[in-house]
Parts: sequence; C-alpha cells; structure tokens
Amino acid sequence: MRLEVLTPTHVGSGEKYSAIDFVVKGDRVVFIDSMKFFEEIERKGLDAVEVARKIGSGVGSVGDYIRDLSNIKMREVSLIGSPSRKKEILMHTKSRGKPYIPGSSVKGAIRTAILWKEVKENRSLLEWTIRQIKYELGKERYLQKKDLGRLDDKLEEKVFRRTTLEGTKQGDPKNDLLRALRIGDSSFFDSWSVYQVKFLGMRSFSVLAECIDGGQTAEIAVDFDRFTLNHLGQRLDLDDVIHASREFAEEVVRVETSRSYPEEAKQEFRRVLKARGTILRIGWGTGWYSSTIGTLLKTHPEFERMRRKLRLGRNRNFPLTRRVTFDSKPLGWVSIHD
Repeated sequence: MRLEVLTPTHVGSGEKYSAIDFVVKGDRVVFIDSMKFFEEIERKGLDAVEVARKIGSGVGSVGDYIRDLSNIKMREVSLIGSPSRKKEILMHTKSRGKPYIPGSSVKGAIRTAILWKEVKENRSLLEWTIRQIKYELGKERYLQKKDLGRLDDKLEEKVFRRTTLEGTKQGDPKNDLLRALRIGDSSFFDSWSVYQVKFLGMRSFSVLAECIDGGQTAEIAVDFDRFTLNHLGQRLDLDDVIHASREFAEEVVRVETSRSYPEEAKQEFRRVLKARGTILRIGWGTGWYSSTIGTLLKTHPEFERMRRKLRLGRNRNFPLTRRVTFDSKPLGWVSIHD
C-alpha cells in the first residue's frame, strides 16, 4: 500500500542536531560533517574546543569560521521558515541517512482511532473512564503522568482485550485484538525539509524540526492475521480501520477548526479530509485531541472540575498550545491507500 504524507510530518528520533552540525544560509539548511569542520579549524590554527564553545553558546556559527562549506557539507535541504540563529533542530527518525515512518507510529494512530470510536459508540466506557479518574482523585493525591497512563491501559484492555485465551490471564497482551494488525515500517522518503514550527499562544516561541514534506509517498505493508482473529474470535479488517480513522479525523478537524488558528491552517485541516483511504495523524506536534479520546472527555459535564484537579492547563481553554509550520500547515496528517 502507499503511505502519502498530507502535511509536514515529524516522527522524532529523540536526538537533535546541535549548532555545530548545520548552517542556515538563507532559505537552505546545510548539514555538515562536524569532524571535518574541526579538522579545518585546527588547520587554521584555531582552538577547536573554544570554537565549539562559542558556537554552542550562540556566538557565531560554523559559517563564520568556514565560508566555503563544499568540503564539509553532507547534505542540503530547504528551510521553510524565518532564517534565525536557532541552536538546534529536532531530528527525524532515519535509517541510512533517509527518513521513514515507523510502523509502530502508524499502528499507534490506528489504535487511538479505534479506541475513540468504541468509546463514542459505547457511553458506558466513557462513564467508566470518568469513574476511574474520580476514584484516583478521591485518594487526594496528585495524579502523575504514569497514573494517567495506567488508566489509559485499563481502558484499552476493556476495548482491545475482551477475549481471554486459554492459558492467559485477563488483560494479557496476547489477547490484544491489534496483534492481528501487522504494519511494517515505510520505505524511505526522498524529500524532506527543515520547518520552523510555531507554538501559537506562546508569543514568538518556535522550534526547527526535520519534516517529511507534504505530497511525498512511500510503500508500507499492512496485513491482517486471520489466524489470530479466528483464535480470538473477533473481527477486524481494512474497512473497520478506514471507517474508524475517518470518523476520528473528522472529529479532530471539527474541533481544531473551532479553535484559534490562522484561516490558512483551518483550510489545511479541512483539506486532509479529501484524502483517500485511511486518514491518520501521527508524530510530534499533533496535540492532545489527536492522540487521546480528549474530544469525548471534554463533552462530559464533570470534565472541567477534573481538569482542574488533574492540573491540565491553567484555564478552560485547555489544551492551549497549537502548533503549525511557518507556512500555516498543521503537522502529521497522512493517508494510507492502494
């Protein structure tokens, strides 16, 4: 199948390029071989440690020391944003120097969409979730992220682990429905850029991130294990995935376009719904609504009181942060189709 990137997408590797790894030249970012850079510095008779310290502290850049970068350049990509002396760039997941999208990221997004649809269609699941949160809050302690994670795991057990196979315990991962959904890593993408990502509502704060460009496509393997489905006594097919992802995407777009985004960004949100196949939102910068059942939780009459106790945000506008690229595109929308 084809995985099509609809808007700039960043799946982080957990690493960052430091100021010693790149130079911003107008609307281009030149990535350099830092070892070769230091060799050149030493040939000039300069102290490599002192140069590294100055660049790291924002006093100058690689380009201030070496004007001709041709001997130390590794690659060059477009910069979609305002040239500035940013000290780091978020690194996209790569292999052999080329970006790809991990199958785990795609599967995680599908899992969220199916979970959201199940809770939407079964109000008792939402009420159960609210009761569990209230119970934990009743212990009069601050719920940490790991506590909320455990609640999420319990909800997923109720949705995805309904069958208890012989020789397993209730909630055992071996009973998970999505064991039957196998998704490989995508093939490599040929085009990517560095985007300035703006945090709306946070004045002028922004970061630079490597993103796969919208319009790029790659191959991805998606398969359903019929033996596992039969063993679990449940059903799941591509139509189920498509319908859940589309309903979830439509709800996310509806909620996001009701928030304070530039009009160009709202148009981009609506445009993704025209894509074929399974529509998903993956990676960094996608926000609370796209990675949780938050659109459902916020409809519950007790959510606001719980939000305050959970210390989620400072006011009723939670979640406050909205991220868009410099050219007003929301992050992370992809589709999977034939």
